[in-house]
Amino acid sequence: MKLTLERVEHAEEPGQIVVRLLVLNDSYDVVTLDRGRLIGPNPVPARASGLPLPISMEPPVADANVVLNPWCLYGRQRTFDATGGLTFHGYLLRERSDELRPDAPVDPALLVVAAQPLTVG
Repeated sequence: MKLTLERVEHAEEPGQIVVRLLVLNDSYDVVTLDRGRLIGPNPVPARASGLPLPISMEPPVADANVVLNPWCLYGRQRTFDATGGLTFHGYLLRERSDELRPDAPVDPALLVVAAQPLTVG
């Protein structure tokens, strides 16, 4: 699987930025993706001030699986206030965890794949 972050050019309101985290099944096999293991897009400000921004993830549900056929996409889109420079991160976990940072899990062994960070502003 491949993860990418992209900025949507037009936000609904001025002063906002819209970012998508996309998962591409870049294989010729059918893949099952647990949405609860997909983390992001997560903004990290260039200069930290105040409380950290929340981590983007799906709420726990009984069946969070999505079946991706070969060369199909799944994604998540979030809107953020565009305040100063932001770097966005997204990644996929081997198993669910509550010990997460915006750019990676606390335990590096849980990381399956990460998107190339996207810097805006």
